Amino acid sequence: MSESEDLGRKLYEACVSGSVPTLDSLIEKDELVLNRVNSLTCFFSEIPLHVAVLCGHLDFTKALLTRKPELVTEFDTRGCSPLHLASTEGHVEIVRELLRVDTNICIARDQEGRIPLHLAAMKGRVEVIRELLQAKPELIHEKLGKGETVMHLCVKYYRLAALETLFQYLQSCNNMDFFLNSGDDDGNTILHLAVGLKQMETIKYLLGKQIITDHANVKNKNGYTALDVLEHCPTRKTMEIRELLVQAGVRRSIDGGPDLNPDDNRPPPHPQGRCKVRGHLITAATLTATVAYQTLLSPPGGIWQDSSKHNQALPPSPYNDPSDSEPQHEAGDAIMDSYDHGPRLAQYLVINTVVLVASLSTIILALSGFPLHNKFLLWLLIFTMYTTISFLAIAYFMVLGFVFPHLPLTIISWLLFTWFGVIGLVVMLHACHFFVWLRNKFRNLVKRCQTRGRGGGGANHIAHEKCCCWQP
Repeated sequence: MSESEDLGRKLYEACVSGSVPTLDSLIEKDELVLNRVNSLTCFFSEIPLHVAVLCGHLDFTKALLTRKPELVTEFDTRGCSPLHLASTEGHVEIVRELLRVDTNICIARDQEGRIPLHLAAMKGRVEVIRELLQAKPELIHEKLGKGETVMHLCVKYYRLAALETLFQYLQSCNNMDFFLNSGDDDGNTILHLAVGLKQMETIKYLLGKQIITDHANVKNKNGYTALDVLEHCPTRKTMEIRELLVQAGVRRSIDGGPDLNPDDNRPPPHPQGRCKVRGHLITAATLTATVAYQTLLSPPGGIWQDSSKHNQALPPSPYNDPSDSEPQHEAGDAIMDSYDHGPRLAQYLVINTVVLVASLSTIILALSGFPLHNKFLLWLLIFTMYTTISFLAIAYFMVLGFVFPHLPLTIISWLLFTWFGVIGLVVMLHACHFFVWLRNKFRNLVKRCQTRGRGGGGANHIAHEKCCCWQP
């Protein structure tokens, strides 16, 4: 082994162990040893300060900075300065020493465009974040290539304590405008991101801030609010998160929610799809109501065109014998009502009335302008339509019996029963889905009541605020 290789090995071992006496001894042998680091094979792409910082040796770092302070601006092959490494590892005291030498190193970016503050946020190094912002407050405005702020990184990597620290810092600086306008290049705020990642605790924290709820309907560049983002990415957590957003006043963009983003001048998407659905429902219900009403005007068998005369011969009819005398009637009476068809006719009229009432109810619900995404009202509309269609089919079958009394209807009966079986199965599935949804709603209501009874569920947030309180 050559003398330079032996010297490099000993220097590397001193950096790893943090032995200041060994460093002093090596410098006594060769005063320029720190200047020849790049030629020493033991260090590869690093310098002694990088190794010492990674290992967390504060005294050794101080010794290196005393002898060669310009080491603080050296970068490895990944573009990382010693401050990048110290911020990532959370070595607060070492961060302070590096900042004493040169605060401008705070704005240096690695190969991925990240400054030390970004790395500290990604790792949740709260104390490091405070030191960096105290040294250079404008760091909080630095963004990544896609427009992501340091707050986006806190949400992306689920660092709630770091996010709280940044929020408190902006409050202390009276710089909440940046917090409100901190969308990325796609216009996504941290609320959009937290909802998209289904981060329940982060969402609760954000919606607990008045400034967030006041601007909760901000849209991204696709015209989506946070609630729209949630419904485009459904999971098992979607229902609970949706309740939190709705309680905070967040609305879907297609429901006419106010566009509070001053930078987004794009018009909101027109809800053509829902208008068409509503129009189709009104059209279908109008047709079924017309059929039900028309049945009274033209009942099976027709109506009498004149008033009855005693002992007048009856017109040909499948319901009477030619030898029978004509029953008493008035012009406009139903012919069937004049004969012995009372029970069957009464059943038919009841069924037809159900069709008419259900159809009119559907029209009223559709014209009332209720939101189609409201599950309770949507299921009510679905069951009303099923009722209308089913009773309309029954009425059709009864009319067949009136008009063709001698025709065997066995095959038609089986087809109708089979159809009712399929429809019944579909209705049962919808009913089961509805009751599951209703049960979940009840459970969430009970949980919220229990949480409020224990003090609003804010104990965790209070604890976070105490340990993350900004100290300028």
